[in-house]
Amino acid sequence: MAERSFVEFVRTATGSPPYAYQETLARDELPQALCAPTGCGKTVAAVLPWLWRRLAHPKRAVRRATPGRLVYVLPQRSSTEYTRRVVVEWIERLGHSADVDVHVLSVGAEPEADDWQVRPARPAVLVGTQDAVLSRLLMRGRGEGRSSWPLSFGLLHAGSQFVFDESHLMGTGLETSAQLQGLRDELGTVGGSSTMWMSALGDATRLGTPDHPTVARMVNALDLPVGTELARRLEATRTVEFAPMPTDAESYPDAVAAELLRRHRPGTRTLAILNTDERACAVRASLARMVAGRAAAPELIGLHALLRPAERAVLVERSAREPAAAGRIVVATQVVEAGVEITSRVLLTEVASWPALVQRAGRCNRDGREPDARLLWTWPPTDGAGGAHHAPYSEPELRRTARVLIGLEGCAVTGTRLARTPIGADTPVRHVLRRGDLLRLFDTLPGVDAEVGEGADEVARWVRDDADPHVAVTWRHWPNGRPRDREPYPRRVEICPAPASEVARAAARRPDRWWTLDRTGGCRPLTPDDLRPGAVVLADAAAGCYDVASGWGLHHPGPVPVVPLDDEPGAAEESAVPCAERWIDLPRHLADVERDVRLVARELAETGFVIPGHLVESAAVAGRYHDVGKAHAAFQAMLCDDCPPGAEPPGPGPWAKSGHDQGRHSRPHFRHELVSALALLHPDVHLLNDAADAELITYLVAAHHGKVRVSVRPMPDEAERTVPRVLGVEVGDRLGPVELPGDRWVPAIVLDPTVLFADGVGDGRRSPAGVADAARAGVVPGPGAEVRSTAWTERVLRLRDAPGMGPFRLAFLEALVRIADRRAGRSYLLPATSP
Repeated sequence: MAERSFVEFVRTATGSPPYAYQETLARDELPQALCAPTGCGKTVAAVLPWLWRRLAHPKRAVRRATPGRLVYVLPQRSSTEYTRRVVVEWIERLGHSADVDVHVLSVGAEPEADDWQVRPARPAVLVGTQDAVLSRLLMRGRGEGRSSWPLSFGLLHAGSQFVFDESHLMGTGLETSAQLQGLRDELGTVGGSSTMWMSALGDATRLGTPDHPTVARMVNALDLPVGTELARRLEATRTVEFAPMPTDAESYPDAVAAELLRRHRPGTRTLAILNTDERACAVRASLARMVAGRAAAPELIGLHALLRPAERAVLVERSAREPAAAGRIVVATQVVEAGVEITSRVLLTEVASWPALVQRAGRCNRDGREPDARLLWTWPPTDGAGGAHHAPYSEPELRRTARVLIGLEGCAVTGTRLARTPIGADTPVRHVLRRGDLLRLFDTLPGVDAEVGEGADEVARWVRDDADPHVAVTWRHWPNGRPRDREPYPRRVEICPAPASEVARAAARRPDRWWTLDRTGGCRPLTPDDLRPGAVVLADAAAGCYDVASGWGLHHPGPVPVVPLDDEPGAAEESAVPCAERWIDLPRHLADVERDVRLVARELAETGFVIPGHLVESAAVAGRYHDVGKAHAAFQAMLCDDCPPGAEPPGPGPWAKSGHDQGRHSRPHFRHELVSALALLHPDVHLLNDAADAELITYLVAAHHGKVRVSVRPMPDEAERTVPRVLGVEVGDRLGPVELPGDRWVPAIVLDPTVLFADGVGDGRRSPAGVADAARAGVVPGPGAEVRSTAWTERVLRLRDAPGMGPFRLAFLEALVRIADRRAGRSYLLPATSP
């Protein structure tokens, strides 16, 4: 493709030339902080300078030095779908659809959700809310299966350019994002990562945190030539006016609706922004009653967070269209504060925090074409006890904002003036992520956090300031009123955010209709303890609580229309039963994964992402041995016993993949990767004698499914057995001899999982008769035992904290082996090729 200047690049993508500050970002790379008033094209600034530098910059060195992945983070309640669609349109116009992937990071399974993971050398734009992204960066990805947490963590922290949009609206998430960048700089990553925070306000003081003390470079759009078009936007005014409303909550919606109708003019857009979804829905309902039966009534749209993506995307698109002759009234919440291109002649807003109000004001006369634009503001109503409905903001925040607005009464103000208006502010006490917190989160075993307890959200305090967290609700039609045995994981298009407190009330009304997913991939009845931030909830369509026009609501009787899907949703966790289109023997699979580790590393190196050679070698050797444990009799029985007619194995094996998916383990909780690690640790196995880093290789082998990592312990039903097990493995289990690639072998050995739990206990040859004594001595922790340091845990922690390693590099190497394993598995779904 012929070279294009950045000006040509942006003009092709958007139809307009870039602003001067956007050209600066393309020329000098993205800064740490960008100050640009609302309406100045921050989405263009976030995406197109990075994309041009990655794909079209005339200097190869610049292209190779530009991170290959852009992670675009929006405050929750912003429209990730709208932003994704805009970015996809730009890439299509540029002719780069075949070169760049665009994905949304969210709760919910997608048919191609892991494409960015299995093809890490391919440029990608990932769009997500702060909840989705920060939880993944903290290895507690909301909506992901536990075993997937390390994979997202390892990849996102390596070779990513993060952009946090309207960062001043992110609460504690802002400090968390700054700390994560500081910790990446301090502890080191593979490939490097950087962050840009964008805001309409120029204050970067909150970016100074214990591990990220300074901002190296800040760009202010107003310090550069603005040009005619941008000047028109910056000079656009709206006149501030107080709109008094009743203070009681009962009459408030009708009064707001009447004011909106009084102010509305045909052919224009009127916008109302309420602080809560409940009030926004109530005002829209009042408007609908008032205009019912009227000729030439304005179009009414309600836009808030509590909608499924498909319905929300339609409403966002309708809201942004040019209004018809009668005009349009949009009643919204914070969803329009960032990521949505919308303007209005009249904007009525409830008083909010000052940063939020500046963003809202930018949705009034955004393009500078309205000669008499009005910014109306009012107080929220009181509750039944006479207190103000200030949520989700604090009452002091609202009073400070109101004092400033009173001082601006009758003034025609620009967005720039509002953004630069000084306003006093409290310094809220926020949880600040520290290095020790991040290191603790590296362990993903359930229950390792004694502070919050198992089942709680361990990272909520660092992700968002939220008194009433939201959960993800999906409605399904179940003929017998309950989920199937292996209910498919929800797709993103099916999911509606809903307040946890309201879901609890709905489930209390009809407990037989509400379910959640358990760790095994099955479902169980929903309990109040399940309603943590980001939890996935399944509901029978007959349970109600959703309307396609107005979204979530306890008053909707149902049934809820189920979102039709083109194909069956996938599982949240990686499949426990490896399957392919044909039988694949173990030596071939091991050789394929070793090859693919080296291939992925080579593909990354060609783009400028270079992994140190010794780390590539360790990961490749881990790929060579990662599935040795599949030779265990329990795994082979799962693959080979009870095969469907005509699908029997073509020989004795051992096999790595089967041509069917009907196998079931006779041993619950069996983890073949634990067997692989135990084999490498066995004194009679000498495969790693000459390896430069045997501990790293052994860990990567154990961790390649994300289930055997830092801490290991039996499942609750295993330690009470006469012969205890650890994740399906017993003392005295036999393995081998096993043929491996390169004329290597694992000899016949006897396994001893107790070597994981105490130094000097066992040498890999313990007899079954001695295991009961070991269990009584506490060598094998029993059910409910405290997670404590063990020989295996100490080994992993030494590795994680070793100079030149650290959590980010170690997790990336985990991801590298897992990517190669997935790629090899995918290749078996294709027709076999002749040697």
